[in-house]
Amino acid sequence: MNAIDQGTAQRRILVLEDDESLRLVISRALTRAGFDVRATASPSSAIDRMARRDADLLVADVLLGDENFLDRLEELQHARPDAPVLVISAQTTAATAIQAVRGGAFEYLPKPFDLDDLVDAVSRALDTAPVGGRRGSASNPFPDLVGRSPAMQTAFRLIARLSKASAPVLFTGPEGSGRASAARTLHKAGLGDAPLFEAGPDRLLREGPDVFTEARGAGLLLRRADRWSEPVQDMILDQMGAPDLPRLYVTASADVRECLLPSLFERLAVGHIAMPPLRERGEDRARLFEHFLKKHGRTDLTLSSDASAFINAYPWPGEVAELERTAARLAVQGDRGVLNLAAIRDAIGAPLAPDSAGKLEQAARHFVAARLSEGSEAIADEAGRVLDRAMIETVLAHCGGVRRDAARMLGLNRNTLARRMASLGMDGASED
Repeated sequence: MNAIDQGTAQRRILVLEDDESLRLVISRALTRAGFDVRATASPSSAIDRMARRDADLLVADVLLGDENFLDRLEELQHARPDAPVLVISAQTTAATAIQAVRGGAFEYLPKPFDLDDLVDAVSRALDTAPVGGRRGSASNPFPDLVGRSPAMQTAFRLIARLSKASAPVLFTGPEGSGRASAARTLHKAGLGDAPLFEAGPDRLLREGPDVFTEARGAGLLLRRADRWSEPVQDMILDQMGAPDLPRLYVTASADVRECLLPSLFERLAVGHIAMPPLRERGEDRARLFEHFLKKHGRTDLTLSSDASAFINAYPWPGEVAELERTAARLAVQGDRGVLNLAAIRDAIGAPLAPDSAGKLEQAARHFVAARLSEGSEAIADEAGRVLDRAMIETVLAHCGGVRRDAARMLGLNRNTLARRMASLGMDGASED
C-alpha cells in the first residue's frame, strides 16, 4: 500500500459501511495510508457527523440494511456541501454510477475494488474541489446496461462523468456490443426527457443538414461513423461549427480513426467510451442472458450451472445483440423452470436469417478489398486464418471445450485440429 504525502497525513475519513468485516478492512487500509479514520454503520449518524465536521471525506456504501444511501446524498450535500463523498457498491449498474455522480459523489467504486484504488481516490478527492450534482431517480432507468466486469464498470463511470458535460461523445466497440444503448443511457442521464434523434449513414447522406436542424435543442445519435462517405463527413464537419449544435453521440467500430477525416475525428471524440466485446465481460454474459429473459417476460426461467458456464464461455460473434436474440427465443418457447445446456445450444443453433450467407460473402468482399488497398500479397492465407480461428473458437464453445466433439463437427480428426489450433496460437483452449 502506497502511503500518501505528509501534507494529507492527518485528513479525517468517515467510513459508512454496515458489513463489520468490510468496514474493518477499509478502515485499516486507510489508516495504513496515513489517514485518521473513524467508522459507522448508521446513515443518519454519518450525516450528523459530517455536518458537525467530524471528518473531511465520507466513504459510503449504497445499500445499508433497508436503506439506499443514494436517496440521502442530497441531504448530505445540504449538510456539508464542501466534503467529498466516495460511493462504493455491489449494486453495479449504470444507474447506480450515474445517480452517485449526479448526486454529488466525487467517485463511484464498484465492489469488489482494489484497496489501492480506494486510497488513490480518497487522496485525489481531498486535493480536488468537491463535485456538485443533481439528485437522480432511485429507480433504474437504464435497464439494458448490465455488468460487473471491470470493463463495464469503467464504461459506467465514464457515462456518469460525461453526463455532466455537453461535448460530443464517441462510443466505439464491435457492432452489437451495446454502443447505441450506452449512448441512449448517457443522453437520458444528461438531458433527461429531452428528445433523442437518430441517424445512420443512409439518412445522413439523404437528408444532410436537415438532420441537425431537426435535433437542435435536443440530442442527436449518429450511428456507424466508420461507414460514412466523404460527402457525409464534410457535411458533419460543416455542421460542427453551426450555432445551437445538438448534443452529439456517435457510434463506430474501434478502428474508426482510420475511416474519418482527422479534423472530424478530433471534433467527435472529445469524450470517448469503449464498449468491450462480450467475450471480455466474463460472467456478465450469464447475467445479461438472465436479464434478457426477464425483459422478454420470463421471470419463471433460471439457468442451470452448466448452461451459465456455457454462456460465459461462448464467444458470441454477434455480441450482445446475438445473446439477446437467443434469450428471446427461449423466452418465447422455453418451458418453465431451469434451462439446461441443451436448451441453450438449441436456441443458438436456431435457423439463421435467409441472408446470413450473403452477409458472410459481403464481409469477405470488404476484407479482401481492404487488404488489396493495403498492398497485401498474402490475402488467402490471412483470410483463412481469420475464418479458421472464428470457426474453431465457436465450435469449441458450442461443445463445451471438448476437442473430440469439436473435431467431429468440423470434419477433422483430433490430431489435425490440435495442429491447426497450435498454428493459430490457440494452445490455451480447453482440453477434453
